[in-house]
Amino acid sequence: MSGAAGRVLTGPFLRFWLIQVCAQVGAKVALLFLPLLAISGYGVSPAVLGFLGALQYFPVVVVALLFGGAFDRWDRRTCFAAAFLGNSVTLLLVPLYGDGRHRVLVLVGVCTVMGCLVAFADLCAQTVPPDLVPPNRLVAANGRLEFVYCLCQVGAPGAAGLLYDRFGAGPGPLVISALCLAAGLLSLGLRIPRRPVPDSGRQPRVRAATLSGVGFLLRHPVLRVTTVQAAVFNGLEQAVLTIYLLLAVRVWGLSPGAVGLTITVGGVGTVVGAVAAGGRGGRMSTVRALVVGMGLASLTPVLLVFARGSRPVLMTTASIAFLVYGYGMTLYNVHAVSLRQLLTPPQRLGSVSAAYRLLAFGPIGLGALLGGWAGGVLGLRVSITLFVALLALAFAVFTVFVLRMRAAVAVAIPAPPVTEPGGAPVSPAHPL
Repeated sequence: MSGAAGRVLTGPFLRFWLIQVCAQVGAKVALLFLPLLAISGYGVSPAVLGFLGALQYFPVVVVALLFGGAFDRWDRRTCFAAAFLGNSVTLLLVPLYGDGRHRVLVLVGVCTVMGCLVAFADLCAQTVPPDLVPPNRLVAANGRLEFVYCLCQVGAPGAAGLLYDRFGAGPGPLVISALCLAAGLLSLGLRIPRRPVPDSGRQPRVRAATLSGVGFLLRHPVLRVTTVQAAVFNGLEQAVLTIYLLLAVRVWGLSPGAVGLTITVGGVGTVVGAVAAGGRGGRMSTVRALVVGMGLASLTPVLLVFARGSRPVLMTTASIAFLVYGYGMTLYNVHAVSLRQLLTPPQRLGSVSAAYRLLAFGPIGLGALLGGWAGGVLGLRVSITLFVALLALAFAVFTVFVLRMRAAVAVAIPAPPVTEPGGAPVSPAHPL
């Protein structure tokens, strides 16, 4: 690892990065391991399994509302340690009560607690990079973090299946618990600079801070555009994904394993996108990265609409769509997160990050419901065409707004220094 991307992995940020590696691997493996346990070990009904899946997104909304301003006041090292150690202890309940009569209720409780603690830790993590790296290294730092998240998305499903097959319901949770324990112990030595705290008489209560952050996002001319686009995109994307699962199985005749493989390829795209964003993509102008990344993510699903042919051809077409989508979405995310971190006052970063996650993640569940309803009423092909067209329309509107304020966006993220092979500094390229 070399260049700007490599130099950010030093000092406190290196420890923070290692903490995220342990925490994300544990969380992402648990995300699939627990449903596998429910299906294969406990034989739960589809309704119960669906409820377990809903716990993935509901805690994000609740945690954002309740603790939006906490990270602007609380010691974030303590927050990390409490969340990760709490997950480690919670997972121990699975082998302890895995053979009891109330084992399904225990599993629901474990999923709920872990969902809340993971959402809490992820929200806290959004506020840390600006305090550990200088502004001109922020894109590279977020690229390294995004690489971890993406790599977990690719490897976690296979790791969870292997862990269950190899160890089963007993030792399996212990392995995940050990990863969370490692993240918690590493967090105890994390050094994060204290932020200036505004006058307590003017600072909103913790519960009201997220609503204050919502107001900040919607009033800021740049962040309003990226926030609204994230909310619209997430809802429409989830609708497309919901319909795709039905279309691929019932119309294309693909097996569940084949469908999962096409989506996994998208995870490879996210890893490539994270590497690109942290390397050469980190030197790409912010405006260009936002437009190119969102364009790739929004337009490539059209391949799903026009896919025809044999099953191998359909699988290849869908895999390409998810691969390019994953690359574009990660490229966009790295720059959008860096932009939000730099445009937000340091003392409000916690509440604003919580507000962003509330607005951006809230529509995901709605998109799933809307996609399922449209698929049943309009038909699968018609409904996926409709939502893909809406994705393209939303991207066109987003592009117009971003280009109109490109001057304000371009100056927000300082360009990292660029050097020639001999070490002499070179003037960075002009922003788009």
